Amino acid sequence: MLVHFIRAGMDALDDESFAFYMKYHLGICERPDMVGATNHILDVFRKNG
Repeated sequence: MLVHFIRAGMDALDDESFAFYMKYHLGICERPDMVGATNHILDVFRKNG
């Protein structure tokens, strides 16, 4: 999951909400279609001229 982008919100969760998030997260992390999902970006530039 891309928690890096919602860090402040995650830090503000109460215990019940965090537990709910963890249940969701652990369910998602077992999905084969989500393997390798990351917040890394690759930019490709081309110099003209």
